[in-house]
Amino acid sequence: ELDRVRSLPTTNYPPYNIKKIDDSKYQLEIALAGFSKEDIDVQVKDNTLTISGKASDDKEKDNSFVYKGIAQRAFKREWTLMDYLKVIDAKFNNGVLIVDMELNLPEEEKPKKIEIK
Repeated sequence: ELDRVRSLPTTNYPPYNIKKIDDSKYQLEIALAGFSKEDIDVQVKDNTLTISGKASDDKEKDNSFVYKGIAQRAFKREWTLMDYLKVIDAKFNNGVLIVDMELNLPEEEKPKKIEIK
């Protein structure tokens, strides 16, 4: 479910990675060069992770660029989280937003080994 993005199918902005750290830990990495952490909003509601961003007005009005190849356009992306996958925290470092998630399956949902008699 996590890799099924509910944003517009024609957009791939901003680019992201999904990493499996171990059997219960995952990370979502989103490249957000040119944004500050104040420009980014991370929310979880009803098993949906929503990340949106909008560059501050100061950055949009800066006309000193000769060439501007780093996009800072507003965005909103949503991911459906599977049951029991919880967002633990989010960090922003060197233009990359990292969202840590953990899968906490209840004992009755975990696979059980059946002994063959």
